[in-house]
Amino acid sequence: MNETSPPNKFLPIALLLMIGGLWGFFFVLIKNTVTSGIHPTAYVFWFCLGSGSVVLLIGLLRGSRPPMSKRHLIYYFRAAALRFTLANIILYAAQGKLPVGVMAVIMAFTPIFTHLVSLVARVEKLAWLRLLGILFGFAGVLIIVVPRASLPDPALTIWVLIGFGTPLLHGLAYVFLSDSNRPPDMDSLQLATGTLLAAAAMALPISLAIGEFHMLAPPLTDGELTMMLHFILAGFNFYGVFELIRIAGPTYMSQSSFMSVIFGVFFGIVLLGEQHSLYIWVAIALILGGVALVNARQAKT
Repeated sequence: MNETSPPNKFLPIALLLMIGGLWGFFFVLIKNTVTSGIHPTAYVFWFCLGSGSVVLLIGLLRGSRPPMSKRHLIYYFRAAALRFTLANIILYAAQGKLPVGVMAVIMAFTPIFTHLVSLVARVEKLAWLRLLGILFGFAGVLIIVVPRASLPDPALTIWVLIGFGTPLLHGLAYVFLSDSNRPPDMDSLQLATGTLLAAAAMALPISLAIGEFHMLAPPLTDGELTMMLHFILAGFNFYGVFELIRIAGPTYMSQSSFMSVIFGVFFGIVLLGEQHSLYIWVAIALILGGVALVNARQAKT
């Protein structure tokens, strides 16, 4: 049948807006949680445990649970180390220092780093359109870190550079943990569950070892409440991501990178009163343009 019912017709758009909106809102939640005194390592533990539990529950309701063989466990922990444990510690630490809008722009760099890693690993060949996108992206980075008037405080430049560690690790994860390396008979929901719970298992001893573990107990502080809201919404958002990829494909899903920047900057201005210099607005335009060129080439190949 060629007819599509109105709910299905608009479902991809609704999911895209939800995912992009939630990702943008998460930057605000992270900022509030970290500045309320919860250490990034403890945050990573609770986030991964909480969101992993939500995804696990969704999977169980659908009659699916993550495989637990030795091969699967090794894959979960490898994915967790790159995609969540280390990447989120960097993200949370940097977001505690940087404006929400700036961190949202930094995270939009993930597709550019993914392509760069693919080139270095010889997974993909050089394409001029993508190369132009990479140059646009790095021009945006230079506009953020070089002019002293770009950031509210020039001392934040080091945190911008640290923040780029998160999209770099995401790029490494996407290349070296691709579908071709994934154990067979495992869907994305199972992968997310196993990886998130493995990341929690890795973050817990780190948090304990440095003496920064944070126990959740009533009465809950404002930071604890925003952290809990973050991991609950993120669990459902992970499920939304997998559903959008299933319904509309990964290229359509990649547009969420743009949406998260737009929403991140918007929420930073509206909820936190952030103001950005002209340099930041130019950098946003260049980086989004670079991501568009990289993704446009991806859509054609």
